Amino acid sequence: MSVCIVYHSETGTTRTAAGQVAAATGSDLVEVKDLAGYSKLSMYLKGAPRAMQGKRADIEPAVIDVSGYDAVVVGTPVWAGNPTPAVNAAVAALVGIEGKAAVVFCTSGGAPGKTLETMKAMLADRGADVRGEISLTTRDVEKPGAVGPLVDLVRSLAKERIGQ
Repeated sequence: MSVCIVYHSETGTTRTAAGQVAAATGSDLVEVKDLAGYSKLSMYLKGAPRAMQGKRADIEPAVIDVSGYDAVVVGTPVWAGNPTPAVNAAVAALVGIEGKAAVVFCTSGGAPGKTLETMKAMLADRGADVRGEISLTTRDVEKPGAVGPLVDLVRSLAKERIGQ
């Protein structure tokens, strides 16, 4: 089963989690870059209000073709209780997501807010079949094996596919 992990990371925490899952499952990675080029201060002053408003960023890659994959995982940091503008744009940029199994995850200092619910709704609106969600803290990602529940979710998609 082929899986694509699409994620945005500004500080490296979400990138680390995505990389660990990819290494454990053989998934491909697509890192989404926010072209705004936030500093740590502007993440809070400009990025967080945009996240709260559900805004989309200008991103690279501008189009993310997942039509060749069986499943898609989407990951984001939590900004003000929401997905980042880059992930909002990434979900909109997905080509071939319709009918795909999907999993969402977020990384945060502690509270995911409505991030996972928002991501699930965005993907469902695009026609994806969201099968699971995981919230990880920054401390979780630093612990060996802490992304295990996310790895298990991705592997469960493969088992479901084989069982069909």
